[in-house]
Amino acid sequence: MAFKVIGKLGTADGAPIKQARILGNSITVTELDSVKISAGFVALGTTGASPFGHVMAIRTNKGVGTETSGVAGATTGSFVGTFLTPSTNTTVEKNRVEVDVSKETLYSAEVDATIGTTTGSNLAGYYMDIIDEDTLKENTAALTTMQYATHGVDPSLPTQAVVTIFESSVFGPLS
Repeated sequence: MAFKVIGKLGTADGAPIKQARILGNSITVTELDSVKISAGFVALGTTGASPFGHVMAIRTNKGVGTETSGVAGATTGSFVGTFLTPSTNTTVEKNRVEVDVSKETLYSAEVDATIGTTTGSNLAGYYMDIIDEDTLKENTAALTTMQYATHGVDPSLPTQAVVTIFESSVFGPLS
């Protein structure tokens, strides 16, 4: 897992703000991936697209946890946090995810290069985009708004940044 929940901003009780949505077709999703909404369904996060949130759980269309990895012929019990959706997921199987859409959840996030190489990537008050669903793009660190707001380096994992969602597709950017 490249993103890891490490706390909350403010005085909230720490509970995530969850929304359940159907996953897109033929995607491999992992718990805590950054995701977006694309054509009405959940897709993996990409650079430039406002994050919808982070995957907290992967469920069947009945709302129960998945038992397999989703790969054809996978055995019961093969699910270990990653799931491959079938090509007909949006119309037939309708596997879904529970997503934390809160802008107050703090994440420790993997960075694609040595943190601190680009000015601000290791400092609070800067912003970074993601390169994909599970990694921040270190060389995008800037004082202009991007997908994630930085809160400095994770003291327990100094190669990672502490971030919150900034350009939310649910709540918009912070003001």
